[in-house]
Amino acid sequence: MYKVLYLPVATFDLTEVNDYLYEFSISAAENFLDSLEQFAKRIADFPKLYPPYERDLFFRKAVLGDFLLFYSVDDARLHIIIHRIFHHSRDIDHHLKSTRKNF
Repeated sequence: MYKVLYLPVATFDLTEVNDYLYEFSISAAENFLDSLEQFAKRIADFPKLYPPYERDLFFRKAVLGDFLLFYSVDDARLHIIIHRIFHHSRDIDHHLKSTRKNF
């Protein structure tokens, strides 16, 4: 089983998403966190379950409702690294490019 790790920027993204959802509905925020927890459990067992992101094959992309999760798999260390979590309407390529530079 792989270990799921969150980069600091992904943790910041998660806080932003949760705060945003919480403004509209406590249950929406709780449902998102539950979905994220289930996602983490699934990819810990099946790291390559989600497809590579077509514009940058370093990342895999998962969809959780209106939000996108980008992660990479380190088979040598048995780690899954969550890089970014954000709303699908954001400028994905811009955010991933800056994330990849810092990784």
